[in-house]
Amino acid sequence: MAPPEKMHRLHLHLAPLLFTLLASLPHYCKPQSDAYFRYSSCAPKPYHCGPLQFDIAYPFSVDGVDRPDYCSVPGYLLSCTDGGKLVTTMNSSGGGPFQVTGVDYGNRLLTVVDEGLAEHTCPQPYRNATFDGAMFAYTDRDQFLTAYVNCSASSSSLPFASDFFSCLSGGRSYYALDNGTVAPDVPGSCSSTLVLPCSSAMADSLAAGNSTFGDVIRGGFAVRWKAGAGWCGDCRNSGGFCGYNSSSPSDHTCFCPDGTSIGSCCSGMFCLSFGIKLI
Repeated sequence: MAPPEKMHRLHLHLAPLLFTLLASLPHYCKPQSDAYFRYSSCAPKPYHCGPLQFDIAYPFSVDGVDRPDYCSVPGYLLSCTDGGKLVTTMNSSGGGPFQVTGVDYGNRLLTVVDEGLAEHTCPQPYRNATFDGAMFAYTDRDQFLTAYVNCSASSSSLPFASDFFSCLSGGRSYYALDNGTVAPDVPGSCSSTLVLPCSSAMADSLAAGNSTFGDVIRGGFAVRWKAGAGWCGDCRNSGGFCGYNSSSPSDHTCFCPDGTSIGSCCSGMFCLSFGIKLI
């Protein structure tokens, strides 16, 4: 074993060499470029509103949560009420609101309840449950009810919706699971006819007599958001986060640690061979 004084001299000689070697190694600390800032800013962010917990991510923004505009798509705005309900309009004209009871990013699904109907036993004004078809679409989990409200017919082969429209007087209200036809003697003369989406499971329960019309409306239905369809999953699977380019909204903007890509994160010849550009 070397004497202590030789070991000390050896350490003195090795220290500069070790420092040089460490300095030459690749740096794995996070770059502080604008590209990385966009990437990190759009990472999913844990959030809760009342009992509902989920991550805020593309295409949604949440009122009161500070996230850059390029992390979400205009119109996809969620808000948390003072009562702890997550709501959205789902309509560029401001219609709604709809209460959001579930967020499924894997299938791009929102489970929603039309609050204008669900919270009132005598909804005014009478209207169909509608949303912006350019932003959302119905799913195979949905079915439709037709409600015939305040009708002159004193009897019908259709069941009553009295539990839901109980405040009406002078007429009766009926409902039917939509099959594209209406029996001639069904409504008589009605003040309103509403076409209302509901979940297939709740519709089956209603048909079996295990739920009421009101239960079905309050059970909500599912919609699939259209933003990111066909490419956002590829972006996430490649390690990126989906985003929005206001100057070119049709771009499939994917924020990556080292830059902004179109479609998914990639590098080198892979990008060139598939025609994917890094900005």
